[in-house]
Amino acid sequence: MQDITIVGGGIAGCSTAYLLSERGYDVTVVEKDAIGGLLREIELASGYHTDSAPHLLFFDEDEEAIVGELFSEFTDLDPHSFFAKTYPTNDLTDPHDYPVSKANIDRWDDSDQIREELAEAPGKADVDYFDEFVRRQVGPTLFDRYYDSYTAKHWGIEPSRITGDWFDFKINFPDGEDSFFDGGAYYPAKKYTDVLNEMLADCEVIIDGVTGLETDGAHVEALTTESGDRIGGDLFVSTIDPSILVDTDESLNYRSMVIHSAHIEASERLFPDHVNWAYFPNHHDFTRITDYDFTPQDIPDGEYLLTTEFPCFLGDDVWPNQRSWFDDALTSFIENQGIDVSLVASEIRRAPRAYPLPVTEEIERFERINSQLSAFENVANLGRVSTYEYIWIKDIVQQAYETVEELTAPVHP
Repeated sequence: MQDITIVGGGIAGCSTAYLLSERGYDVTVVEKDAIGGLLREIELASGYHTDSAPHLLFFDEDEEAIVGELFSEFTDLDPHSFFAKTYPTNDLTDPHDYPVSKANIDRWDDSDQIREELAEAPGKADVDYFDEFVRRQVGPTLFDRYYDSYTAKHWGIEPSRITGDWFDFKINFPDGEDSFFDGGAYYPAKKYTDVLNEMLADCEVIIDGVTGLETDGAHVEALTTESGDRIGGDLFVSTIDPSILVDTDESLNYRSMVIHSAHIEASERLFPDHVNWAYFPNHHDFTRITDYDFTPQDIPDGEYLLTTEFPCFLGDDVWPNQRSWFDDALTSFIENQGIDVSLVASEIRRAPRAYPLPVTEEIERFERINSQLSAFENVANLGRVSTYEYIWIKDIVQQAYETVEELTAPVHP
């Protein structure tokens, strides 16, 4: 039986490690910080926790049932219908449907013009870039008010440069208020971190940063680490940025995120009672605020657990700011809405590789770098960071199953 070494202890690394250990393989997981990756909760000094932005489990129960089956081995999955709003006018008393709906049109004084634009809009089509995909469905005015500045803020690039195969899944234009994922989403009864650690019960875990590879030309023989150690194996699985592993002068650009987690007392809830999170396309450095009342925590009346997401690049002014700056950004916003607020506890988490950039030149750079890694016969990679794909938990779990099948397939002479 071969020894398998996995780089990265997020959902990609942990689910792959568990599936391999279940098949009897000796598995070592090397993680730089702590098990959990972006699924790791933000723990507050008040005893509560939030996600690093809402981490929901959604999957097609016919075609993607293995996702639910895997998590159900470790925790109960509670079904939820998740709803969101968007606030293009920056006024919490003026919530608009998100996904952006045709019902939003009546909220604008120029609704007749918007309807004329919709009548002329050609509709959904298979196109290369985000702005064209959305404009064809909603027309120029709705695009400008709901999508343009939000998309540029979230990604740090113009929507006319954004490409990918995720548009059709992420963007729809319903007649009225609609839930996310067709109402078919779940949230675990246990913390994600506990689930992922349980997945690694039969694996060796090493906390160390991987810095590169030792190879014989065709095969990887070992990983090198920040502590100076050498970690060997017969097969290797990477879930991290491939530019860290190979010898290259190029580096991959990811959209980073600072997530501000807060426990607050407030005179009222920010959003309508059934709404779980909200988008802010204009006016602010942040893009989304989430209320975690859907998590299995006993939160007192008048108290709320929130995360506020600040997208940025590593060199941006937002990235190095102290927690007090983010505290003030949240409380000032809430107070300006006429809501009394006091901060009970807060933390910030910096995620330097939250989103691969869906632009042609970055994807081509990834392919050049990754071609060096894929040239080694005993290496596989999966996950959002390692494959440079904008994918979700369900996709990563399916990749884990596929990777395990490939690694353990019998070799026929």
